[in-house]
Amino acid sequence: MFLGANNLIFGNAKQLRDNLTHTELILWGYLSGGQLGAKFRRQHPINDYIADFYCHAHKLIVEIDGSIHLEPDVLANDAVRQNFLESKGIKVIRFTNYEVLNQIENVLNTIKENIGLPFRGRGGLAKRIIPCLDVKDGRTVKGVNFVDLRDAGDPVELAWQYSQQGADELVFLDITATHERRKTMVELVKAVARNINIPFTIGGGINEISDADALLNAGADKISINSAAVRNPALIDELANAFGVQFVVVAVDTRHNEGKNIVHLNGGRIPTEKETFDWILEAESRGAGEILLTSMDHDGTKAGFDCSFLKTINNAVHVPVIASGGAGNVQHFVDVFEQANVDAALAASVFHYGEILIPDLKNVLKDKGIEVRISPPAP
Repeated sequence: MFLGANNLIFGNAKQLRDNLTHTELILWGYLSGGQLGAKFRRQHPINDYIADFYCHAHKLIVEIDGSIHLEPDVLANDAVRQNFLESKGIKVIRFTNYEVLNQIENVLNTIKENIGLPFRGRGGLAKRIIPCLDVKDGRTVKGVNFVDLRDAGDPVELAWQYSQQGADELVFLDITATHERRKTMVELVKAVARNINIPFTIGGGINEISDADALLNAGADKISINSAAVRNPALIDELANAFGVQFVVVAVDTRHNEGKNIVHLNGGRIPTEKETFDWILEAESRGAGEILLTSMDHDGTKAGFDCSFLKTINNAVHVPVIASGGAGNVQHFVDVFEQANVDAALAASVFHYGEILIPDLKNVLKDKGIEVRISPPAP
């Protein structure tokens, strides 16, 4: 997560990374290599400043404050930044140089405690609206039931627009990556990540830890796996162990077939023998931090979400469920939140072509008593 950090911030971060202070070097000796059970980055650019240490999986910043942070203006600036970060769901814990030098055990125990505590920030219980950027050949596209794809625009431009409109997150899927055995385009992810200030999930062609690590370093906040997880369920365990469950979204494409909901692979092209309900329970048990459930029968039809099945799944699991497939109007979002009580709703074409504007959608949801995050107007 970079939250819109610009090239200057990235350049400064690189310089600082090679010139750590004495106390930063001491703490990095304990944080590096996942020694505390979580992966940290040093000198990580976020928005307009550089965090000393950042754990992506747990959305945790660790800062070491020198004596300058006792100055009133610096203290005030620290408070403003911390409020901003917490509004984005990122927790900040601070230590002094003295604490790192003389009370390192206490410092490490505090970090461990915060790794174990989920932090959602302000508005953590709000329902989320998530545009989906389906990408083919570097362009955002959307069709009916994953066929007859149409060009819906530049993904970088769309991502920026959605971040300005008040989208809560983005999902960026290279929908041809698995089908054509292509790796996700890391450079495109970097471009999108540098232009938005909201969380960002990336999927497509992720088959091993190194794929996920590359995407995380490119700027993704979470990764989404689908076909690869069905073919190799242990991949979920591996990713959850390597990065934390908050990092792992398991996407499931389902179709109704002979009275059963069946998992499909490769963008809904290939049926499996797995029943969707059983597979989702297994995915959760292996370490899925979220479930992105797409009804392929509803996808692209604009006839509404599959609220009944979504409710069944949402009642059965203990992780957030993202509803996908079928959004055609504002009432469909009201229905899926009221009837299925899912945590988030995802759509593509209705957002891409301006059929539903996110600020208008959120105002209707709010009027219906559904809690959502309302963003201030973009400058």
